[in-house]
Amino acid sequence: MYNETWGLVNIAVRCVTEAALEKVLFALDIDDGWPPVSSEGVWCEREGRDYKLVNAPFFIKGLAYGDIFKAEPDKVNEHIFEFEVIGESGHSLVWALNNKHIEIHDFKKRLLELGCSFEGFEQFSLYSIDIPETTDKVGINNLIDEYEVYGLDFAFPVWRHEVENT
Repeated sequence: MYNETWGLVNIAVRCVTEAALEKVLFALDIDDGWPPVSSEGVWCEREGRDYKLVNAPFFIKGLAYGDIFKAEPDKVNEHIFEFEVIGESGHSLVWALNNKHIEIHDFKKRLLELGCSFEGFEQFSLYSIDIPETTDKVGINNLIDEYEVYGLDFAFPVWRHEVENT
């Protein structure tokens, strides 16, 4: 759903009981002004003492949608400073930065057609893309390659969609 007022994008709606979710805050290391925030809150489900991530983060490296991780919130500010992934979901996480402000309507549409979802942080022209394990590896690689040529910048904080050479 795109909200013109806020500029937020949350295309794929995942059915999760909100009561079972909790917002988990991660402390972020700022290097040369990036990221532009010092913490990020993500939605998680509790799995005993562990967490299962249920959205695609914008700034947390090493975690993708569905990953299960161990972490101990800081006693002072409740932020996570370190975590350990104990169960990989098979999802990949890609960040797209649209600094050249190219038209990406078709890119978003094609992501959805491939079964991906994404959220936008319009203030920074940043998109967090969740790529499920079942997504066509060649299709997603080709789409990213195409839009990289058009001017989107990509980062791959969690990439589990390697195309096998035949």
